[in-house]
Amino acid sequence: MRRLKISEDRRYFEYEDGEPFAWLADTAWTLPQRIMWQDVEHYMRLRRAQGFTVAQIVALDPERDVLMRTPSGCPALHDGDLNQPNEEYFAYLDRILEAAERHGLYVLLLPVWGQLVVGDNWMGETFEKTVTEENARGFGEWIGRRYRNRSNVLWCLGGDRQPIHKGVDYRNVWRRLAEGLAKGVLGADLRYDDPDPRWRDLPLTYHACHELETGECSTMSYWTDDEAWISYIMLQSGHGVDARNFDLIAKEYDRARPMPVWDGEPAYEMMPTSWPDFTQFHDSWMVRRRAYWGLLSGAFGHTYGHCSVWSSIGERERDAMFRKTWFEALTDEGAGQMRYLRDAMESLGLGRCRPCRDVLAENPDDLEHHMQAAMSADGEALLVYLPSGGEAILHRTRVSELFCQSPEGLGVLWYSPRNGDRCEGRLIEEDSRLVGVAPTAGRGEDWLLVIAPVDRMPDIVVGDYGEGGEQADGEERRGPAKVFQW
Repeated sequence: MRRLKISEDRRYFEYEDGEPFAWLADTAWTLPQRIMWQDVEHYMRLRRAQGFTVAQIVALDPERDVLMRTPSGCPALHDGDLNQPNEEYFAYLDRILEAAERHGLYVLLLPVWGQLVVGDNWMGETFEKTVTEENARGFGEWIGRRYRNRSNVLWCLGGDRQPIHKGVDYRNVWRRLAEGLAKGVLGADLRYDDPDPRWRDLPLTYHACHELETGECSTMSYWTDDEAWISYIMLQSGHGVDARNFDLIAKEYDRARPMPVWDGEPAYEMMPTSWPDFTQFHDSWMVRRRAYWGLLSGAFGHTYGHCSVWSSIGERERDAMFRKTWFEALTDEGAGQMRYLRDAMESLGLGRCRPCRDVLAENPDDLEHHMQAAMSADGEALLVYLPSGGEAILHRTRVSELFCQSPEGLGVLWYSPRNGDRCEGRLIEEDSRLVGVAPTAGRGEDWLLVIAPVDRMPDIVVGDYGEGGEQADGEERRGPAKVFQW
C-alpha cells in the first residue's frame, strides 16, 4: 500500500504523490485479543465494503482481558513484563496487520492502552503499572522496528487517558515511547522536543480521554507545541448527548500552528446515554451528526464506533449495556450509512473543506437543528449540513462573495446521508437572504445541501468498495466461528 503523509498545508493526509486520502476509520480497539482469525478476515472484508479506509487497533489493550491474550490464549507479555513481549502473540498481530493491508485498510496502531501507564481503569480497579519511564523507550523501539516496513501502519500514543491523570504527570512516559518509536521506525535518535524534520516521517498523535471535570478532550489539552513528535490532533468528543464537536474542531483548526485534526472518538452507535440505568442509546442520527458536523468544521476525516464492536462483545456477554454481539453490530444502520459519507468525502473533498459558518444568516443553537457550512476543497461548491432538514437561510452577499458571482447562476443538489438519495432544488431569494428548503424535515431527517454553479455542479459518485460478508470461497457467513471469552 502507498504510504501516507501530512499535506504541506498541515491540514489533511495524502499519499506520497500528493493525492488526498479519505480518512474514514472504524474503532476496533480490542480486535487482537478477542476475534478469531476467520472472523478477522470477515471484519476486514466487510468494513472495506462499507467504505472504511482505516481501523483503529491497540497492540496491548487490557480493557477486556488484563492478561491481554489472543483468542488462542497466548498472553502478550511473559510474566506481564513489557521487556518480554511474547512472539506468539505478536505473530497474531502481524497477521491482522497483513490482513488489513490485503483488504486495503490502513491501521492506526496504539502500542499500549493508557491503563497500562496509569495503573487503573474506569471502574476504579487498580493494577501494577506495566509501562514506565524506564521501559517505554525500549518497547517503543522494539514495536517500531517490528512494523517499520508496514506501509499501512500509522501510530498513536495515549489510549483514553490524559497525560496528567489524577494529578500525576505521565508525560515523560509517553515522551520515551515516542522517542523509542522514532528509533525503531526511523532508525534515528530524536528527542521529543527537538524540531528535527525527521519527525515528519513518523506522523504521531495522542488519544486523550474526555475529561468530565474540565471538558478537555484533545491531544493538545495537556501538551504544547514544544512536543515535536506530535503532528496531528485527535479529539474525543465522547459519548455525551451535549457534545459540540464542531466547536472543539474549530478551536484546533484555528491554532496558530496548524495541524490536521479529527474526531477520533465521537459518540459510538448504541453507546448508552443514560447512566447507570441503560435505557437510552446513541442512534445512527447521532453518528451522522457528529460525522458531518466534524468534516464541515475542518476535520480531515472521521472515526465511527459501535459500543459492541470496539469491545468485541460475544454472545454470552450481552447485557443491558452491550445489546448486540460484535458480529451483529457490524451491520447496524450507522455503520452501513458510512459508505454514503465516503462517497461524499471522495466526490466533494470532505476532509479538505474550508469552514464558513458565517454564511448562515440563521443557525439554531440546539443540537437537533444546528447547521455547519463549508466550501468544498476545490472552492466550487458550498456545503451545508442540516441535521433535521427544513430550511437553510443564507446571507445573499456572503454567497456571492464565495462564488464571485450573483446567486442567479447557482444550482442546488440535496444529498441524503441516510441513503445516498439525491434530488435537485432551488434557492429562494428573500430580500438579503437565500433560502434552501430540504425535501423533508423532522427529527433524523438530515440532508446535505450542495450549492454550485449550474454548469459545474459536482457529481457525488457511488463508490465501489468491494464485496463484504463472504468467505474466501464465496459462501456467505452465517455467524462468527468463535468469539473468545475469558
